[in-house]
Amino acid sequence: MLPQILALTVDASDGGAKVDMGNWPFILGALPLVIVIVLIVMLTWYFLNKKRLEHQQILAAIEKGTPLSELRPVKQKGPNWIGNLTVGITFFLMGLGWFILVLLDFGNTSEAEGGSGLSYAAMAFLAIGIAFIVKGILQRSAEKAMSAEKSALDANQGQ
Repeated sequence: MLPQILALTVDASDGGAKVDMGNWPFILGALPLVIVIVLIVMLTWYFLNKKRLEHQQILAAIEKGTPLSELRPVKQKGPNWIGNLTVGITFFLMGLGWFILVLLDFGNTSEAEGGSGLSYAAMAFLAIGIAFIVKGILQRSAEKAMSAEKSALDANQGQ
């Protein structure tokens, strides 16, 4: 059914070929914009309602006399450097793969056909990946230094 909707209408009754596309190019072109706007509205609504619910819980706890520390237990998260390294490696590998793909596909074509712009995007992914990898490594070394310093302080207090 979709190919029939998107089919072009050719009218050659007056001697010339006239192509009528209708409104479909506009509708299909506007579809990604509509999807992005709907996603933004849905996410905004979700986070605003989540925040409103948290405020209602806090007010109810205050009215009952419950301490706020019992309301929201502290979340124990893992080390942040692991997440940064994972994101960095992911971006780096995506950028590397995209760059190789650009070199293979556009190696024999001119820059006017889009190879240059895609290679810039691939280099941006590579740079973002390297930045996250460096951030993860620096966070890990800082975490090790802090834990060594804390253990030295604990050893000094024990004597």
